[in-house]
Amino acid sequence: MAPTKNSIILWGAISLRALRVHWALHELGLAYEFRPIQSRTGETLTAEYSSHNPKQKIPCLQDGDFTLTESPAIVNYLFNAYGAGTDVYRPQSAAEQARADEWSYFAMMELDAHSLYLIRRHKFLPEIYGASPIAVASAEEYCLKQINAVAPAIAEIEAYIFGDKLSAADILLATTLNFAERYEVELPESCRAYRDRAYGRPAFLSANARNEDLGENLNGS
Repeated sequence: MAPTKNSIILWGAISLRALRVHWALHELGLAYEFRPIQSRTGETLTAEYSSHNPKQKIPCLQDGDFTLTESPAIVNYLFNAYGAGTDVYRPQSAAEQARADEWSYFAMMELDAHSLYLIRRHKFLPEIYGASPIAVASAEEYCLKQINAVAPAIAEIEAYIFGDKLSAADILLATTLNFAERYEVELPESCRAYRDRAYGRPAFLSANARNEDLGENLNGS
């Protein structure tokens, strides 16, 4: 059953991880209330927000009485809860679910958490986290090695992982590949082409604009 207007609230703006959730919401055509708080502004440290997410990170999703954090968990929840009857793809077998998990965990762990997060902190935010050129160089080498390892498999993807329909795993993989390029990791052509297909979707374009909108209490759809 589709949510009633504004029963879904998304906290988080100007953030790759919030963008993933905006994108999922727009692909599913869900109405939601947008609370455009940002990291490192003090907005995640308030008593109100901390009551929803004690980790004081964004994004955070409220769906009625249900609250969820961590962008991969939120994207998968939205596809599972609201994807039936829409144009998105949900795995249809244990093997397909395992394949989706394989791509998702690769993007989240090997790229995002293991290397890109370190690069972001110590190369692009040294005034906050300190410079660490040796660690950054190692992380860049590792990230590129992992991307090159999967580039042939990505080259075989004609549209998206499971065919013509976008899956939650595609949102996680495409955003992480873009994250890598943003932080100066050179993507192979197959990875750029895959990312560009995903980022050319109308739902992505509207979601990206919403993620960058800092107006107060805006409604998305």
